[in-house]
Amino acid sequence: MSWMDSNSMFGNTSGLAGMLGDYSAIRSGSYGKLMKSYYGEQSSSISRGSSSSRSKNVLDEIIEERRNPKESKEVSAANSKLSTSVSTFKNALGTLQSENTYKDTQNGLDARSKVENALKSYVSAYNDAVTTAKKSTNMNMTSNVAGAMGATKESVEALGELGITLNHDGTLAFDVKKFKTIELSTVKDAFDGNAALSYGSKIASRLNRIADSATSSGKIDSSTTTVATVSNSKSLMESIESLKGTDLYTTKNNAGDAVFNRDGVKAELGKFIEFYNKTIEAAKKSGISGVNSNLTTLLQKTAQYTKSLAEIGVTVTSEGKLSLNKSVFDNAAQDKIKTNLTSYASSIETNARLVNYYSTTQNNSTSGYSATGSYTNTSDIVSQLYGQI
Repeated sequence: MSWMDSNSMFGNTSGLAGMLGDYSAIRSGSYGKLMKSYYGEQSSSISRGSSSSRSKNVLDEIIEERRNPKESKEVSAANSKLSTSVSTFKNALGTLQSENTYKDTQNGLDARSKVENALKSYVSAYNDAVTTAKKSTNMNMTSNVAGAMGATKESVEALGELGITLNHDGTLAFDVKKFKTIELSTVKDAFDGNAALSYGSKIASRLNRIADSATSSGKIDSSTTTVATVSNSKSLMESIESLKGTDLYTTKNNAGDAVFNRDGVKAELGKFIEFYNKTIEAAKKSGISGVNSNLTTLLQKTAQYTKSLAEIGVTVTSEGKLSLNKSVFDNAAQDKIKTNLTSYASSIETNARLVNYYSTTQNNSTSGYSATGSYTNTSDIVSQLYGQI
């Protein structure tokens, strides 16, 4: 049976949680022992009328084992390793979605070499995550790795153009010779994080459903993180409204003349950065797929504005957070500050509002899948919010 069989462990994500639970119990031998005990009690009940209560106890044990399977040392190690594997997988994808990867660098490394290395790292990280996930019982991570595998299967032809092929066990192989015959723009388009239907966006959507807290422990403190996300994202939206408006950028001097409001803009920008960073931190831990998917887009759009933000003193870190160099801001041209900030604020407004909406309603689906990867039928939230599309 190939990995792509719809009934295989990672070919179909809808029953993944149940399959893996059964698989774990079977591997540990728990089911075998419990069932032998149960049927032993049943056969002896013919001669012992008091066996019904004991049989019931055994059934309770079976149910408890099904709900909370005992982890073997191998499974425990796999769960721990998968946390690292998923993190490496995310970083490898991020490199392929970064503009800098497709540019020559000052140290002499050309763009093609950088992209080749990035693809090798991606294939290696992908394979490690897939292999480890098959041994893990962490539902949040395994179901979303399975989702990434499904997206890869759907994009097999596009990946083939890059020199990446799909093996029967679900892992990838990279043909460097094939890669050297294509344009780098082909790779960039395939992993484009701004194109909703690109391979890269589909993978990012699945990986970002794995909340940071779930990555380490398999559990999500939804009550605390949801409240934090709601509070900060609401403040973020208010700050976005100020930055994209025109009133903020003009004030009057002592003579009553209209002048550029540099100090006022700097103060509002400082608030925006504070709420933006807090929203990012809280949203990453929410475990709500609607929050996570819009957070991904929010970070991608911010990355697109790295250069224009840097011109006015705002730096985008590798984690997607922001910081302000007040000295650079104080010396930036007035028109640059206004143009760059209004453009950036307008670009992220919709996703910031959706982060707030999903965290407020705790709606666990944007495209038919819950935070753990199970399918649920839901209406189009964007249409509900904006009455269009």
